[in-house]
Amino acid sequence: MPILGFLLSFPPSIAVVIFSVFIGIIINFFYKVLVNQNEVRQVKARVKEVQKQSSDARKAGDTKRSSELMSEAMKENSKMMRFTMKPMLVSMIIVVIFLPLLSELYIDSGAAVPVNGLGILTVDGSTYALERTGDQLKINDVVCNMPCVQQLGDYNWKIAAEGTNVKFSRIIVTLPVEIPYFGANFGWLGWYIISSIPIMIIIRKLMKIAM
Repeated sequence: MPILGFLLSFPPSIAVVIFSVFIGIIINFFYKVLVNQNEVRQVKARVKEVQKQSSDARKAGDTKRSSELMSEAMKENSKMMRFTMKPMLVSMIIVVIFLPLLSELYIDSGAAVPVNGLGILTVDGSTYALERTGDQLKINDVVCNMPCVQQLGDYNWKIAAEGTNVKFSRIIVTLPVEIPYFGANFGWLGWYIISSIPIMIIIRKLMKIAM
């Protein structure tokens, strides 16, 4: 049983959101304790002030003064980058440790099926007979033209040909609207990325983190 096996008691879309909240809290905790928040606020305020002064100088035609102020703003921004280095490194370690644990729950599958050949797929304890003719794939008695979406067991799967292999990507959420270039169907990783962005922002505001 995976370490995060308790998430299996939730629908996959909710489980990934819970995971995103968990990771978001841990990451922001380190941003909170590793970075002097008052110093960050002072630097951000200074950058904003210098940028305004630079804009005013540029409007007044004082390009030399504007350039000097922009250089100062860049130096202040460099300070911000130095502030983020340590917690960013910790965040990367946390993601590297925990993300593979989530993948254990909703792992994708693949099967070697030569063009105009036969193969076998086993997912979630069930076995399916595969018969491939070009980009057409027969799964037991169901035929789809790859790339396609087909239900296997409790999940829909995105099915695509990759050379002599056929990749099956588990879909755990279907959005009501399509995202340009990405569509509406997402596996665990895509849904984690989409959900973690607003969750991270909300947690950061609740924890009053200045970064």
